Amino acid sequence: MRTNLESLTDKETLVIAPSFMRISVLPLLLMTVFCLTSLGCETQSPYAACELDEEVTKKGICTGEGTAATGTTSCVVRQHPHCVASICLSHFGSTPFCSETCATDLDCPESGFCWNFSDDQRYCVMAERKGLTGN
Repeated sequence: MRTNLESLTDKETLVIAPSFMRISVLPLLLMTVFCLTSLGCETQSPYAACELDEEVTKKGICTGEGTAATGTTSCVVRQHPHCVASICLSHFGSTPFCSETCATDLDCPESGFCWNFSDDQRYCVMAERKGLTGN
């Protein structure tokens, strides 16, 4: 066995490395997949429920009549802490849900549609609400 490590080739170095240093790629890949799927990466069901309180109406980010919980009011919060895309909305009095911005219906998950809240704001709304007031 050689005593001068500088004279070893790369192949010889790998051969004499202790077994604990030889790591297979498969376990690392499996650990990565496990971490991404089970440790709470930011995933969320499309249109998951979120909460809007009466303070939202007072801040002027609602349109229509009534309140966020009743009537035909639609409200959008663009910095909502419980939504992955940071958007929580109530569509004409609906129970508030998380949404995302869109340009066309094709941008929306689960056959949702792209709803025009204002001239420059468009958001995905669940398909069941298509055809209701304001669509």
